[in-house]
Amino acid sequence: MLQTLLLILLLVFINACAAPVKQNVLYSIPTVTYLRECPDYDCQVVGEIFNGDQVLVLNKTDTGWWRVQSERDQKIGWTQRDLLSESQISVKEYIIAKDGTPLRDSPSQDMVSRTNLALGDRIQKLVERNGWWRVLVEKDKSIGWIPAGVASELPPKPTTTATMIKTVSEEPGQAASPAKPDSEAGQLFVAAENVTLHLIPFKESKVIRELTINDKVVKISQSGSEWIKVRYLETGAEGWALAHYFKETPVKARAQIVTEKGKAQKKSPEKKPLTPDPFKSETLEPEGM
Repeated sequence: MLQTLLLILLLVFINACAAPVKQNVLYSIPTVTYLRECPDYDCQVVGEIFNGDQVLVLNKTDTGWWRVQSERDQKIGWTQRDLLSESQISVKEYIIAKDGTPLRDSPSQDMVSRTNLALGDRIQKLVERNGWWRVLVEKDKSIGWIPAGVASELPPKPTTTATMIKTVSEEPGQAASPAKPDSEAGQLFVAAENVTLHLIPFKESKVIRELTINDKVVKISQSGSEWIKVRYLETGAEGWALAHYFKETPVKARAQIVTEKGKAQKKSPEKKPLTPDPFKSETLEPEGM
């Protein structure tokens, strides 16, 4: 009996001293990735993870969908394994160059700010839209919108707040680079009757979703000259498609629809009936003398 008790105590001691099991930690690759309620692109979005965010893997499926938990805000949801990296990702940081910059819930000066950022606060750019940046604030992991002109890649030069206000404008229209319209910022329209989004830039790869004419998408990246990766704005589904199926403006006429070969449909000119040439005759007779 005593030997049995000693053996139990020994096993408990060994388990207590054993090294903890290493958790399966990965890092998010895209600028923005949506966490979904179930393993499908049509499922409801329950959270977001950003480039470089650390996630803990909870469940895996054979279809490539993994259930993860965000280390930043503890949100749990499903994402594609291909969007995660085993290696830690280096994230480019910026610095707030104007003291008291409002952090807003949407890209508008009319939106009341939730908090103000201090001169020198470190931020990560998540999304850019018409002179505004959606940013992640390093010190408290808060997320919001700021004008692009108040962010700097380098530490701000020592100066007074009054001088900084004169040199750095909060107005989005006065940012260092001019604001781009949605089309230039990557927004495109489907120009074919049916377009399939693929998991990878290969026609035989898995189809993620089918798009129809004039569906709005945002270009994320490009592979060569033929394939682009886009995000369908209505559901957030992401995939690869042939670039020639998209245009910067909506299709307004059937003649503008792109065919499989990448050319817009054209009406064939109507053939005019042949009319006899009055200056020609079937038989030529010599002129009279």
